[in-house]
Amino acid sequence: MKNFIPRAISGIIYALVIFLGTTIHPYGLIGLMFLFAGFSLYEFIKLTGLSDKLYLIGSIVASIFLFILFGKEFLSVFESGDNHFDFFLNSKSLIAPVLFTIAAFTIFFSTRELKNDFAKATLAVVYVVLPFILAFTIPTFGFNLGENKMYPELLFVFILLWTSDSFAYIAGNLFGKHKFAPKISGAKTWEGFAGGFIFTILGGYIIETYFDQNIKIDWTIIGVIIAFFGPIGDLAESKLKRFFGVKDSGNLIPGHGGFLDRLDSFIFVVPFIYLYYLLVYTL
Repeated sequence: MKNFIPRAISGIIYALVIFLGTTIHPYGLIGLMFLFAGFSLYEFIKLTGLSDKLYLIGSIVASIFLFILFGKEFLSVFESGDNHFDFFLNSKSLIAPVLFTIAAFTIFFSTRELKNDFAKATLAVVYVVLPFILAFTIPTFGFNLGENKMYPELLFVFILLWTSDSFAYIAGNLFGKHKFAPKISGAKTWEGFAGGFIFTILGGYIIETYFDQNIKIDWTIIGVIIAFFGPIGDLAESKLKRFFGVKDSGNLIPGHGGFLDRLDSFIFVVPFIYLYYLLVYTL
């Protein structure tokens, strides 16, 4: 009960920052993703103990370069009023989700590689920072009352992630008996996973039916992607913390731990949503 008030206040501020950053203007979204990526990168470097100065500087420079590259293109497309899905949505862009998948495979099945500073620096860019950059490809644009507007698809992604976490927690507490991944996280159960899965898909259907203005994207399918990959993202961070002997990634969000603790699922789902966009708009 002692931590309830700071936890509630920080949670409200966190949600409000996300709402404003994902709905007002592309500048706000760039700022939000840069903020999240920066803090997450800091926590990952601290968590893994990346100490080699050359690799440390290299990962930071590479991250900033990618942010500038994607951010400038994102703003250029918005300001010109062009079709947003021409923005980096071509067959060559498959390299991003492929690299992310390799990084995720390393975390789950070859974590010992992370004893090497080069591997740590590579994952810092490919696994931690890249998803925040790929998030620029998710919002769509459209004219409303003569002004070009950014639609809130990324806010919907956060809402579905919160739906998945909340109902997985509720179902797990009420019905949980069978451990989901006992060697990585003893708290997760198959019953919790099922509860989160069902209600996240339902949430996607509600968004598609009542809120989404882009009829080409199937939010039920995005709900499936989030319901499946969100919990895996949580497990990936648990695997990292267990491997490096760390309880929380940080304490920057009072009552909630670190940014990696809050954004682990977001990091994992964005590359696969991006892959879905690629398949829809390029096939």
